[in-house]
Amino acid sequence: MNRDHLADVSYPIVFKYDNQALMHKNEDNTKITFHAYGLGWDLLKLKLNWFVDPIEIDITNRKKYRYVLASEIRPYLEDKLPIVEIRYFISDTLYTGLDKVKKDKMKIYVDREPTFLADDYKIDGNIRINPEYIVVTGPASILDTMSHKIVVKVSDNNIADAYKEEISLPKPSNPQVKYGADKVEVSFNVTKYKRPFTQ
Repeated sequence: MNRDHLADVSYPIVFKYDNQALMHKNEDNTKITFHAYGLGWDLLKLKLNWFVDPIEIDITNRKKYRYVLASEIRPYLEDKLPIVEIRYFISDTLYTGLDKVKKDKMKIYVDREPTFLADDYKIDGNIRINPEYIVVTGPASILDTMSHKIVVKVSDNNIADAYKEEISLPKPSNPQVKYGADKVEVSFNVTKYKRPFTQ
């Protein structure tokens, strides 16, 4: 380990940005990978991320926020790592994982299958949901592919009286998507079917 070696190593990058306008599409840490030449111990520390201080790159005022060229990052790396020589980058482009923040309205529906009513009962009138819509915030590219409705399930069974309960919303499938509410109030009236008179 006290001799010089060649190795592929990665270094963490932190992007500074306007978090009112941009957000991460996922929770993965961003790293840039390059082929380096240096002392074995130094390369090992880099591979294991020992005593590594991430590079901060400010992209607040950049029009192109989705990627940064490796050539732009090189001066930062050379300043941080004078002990190794950067031979070349594995990729000439580092994607930031950032996307525009988007807000959207989604409608709440109650799942009617399977039935939650008692035998011979039906819903009298409409199912009332409060709020009927909620604001959803997340990366634009993810919200654009999501269904614009959220389905909640009534947990009770054999309901034969007027119903009014708070129901928790299902968690978003993507952790970067946030709902503006955790619960909605669901209420409805029920009535018994009128059977035709038979002898």
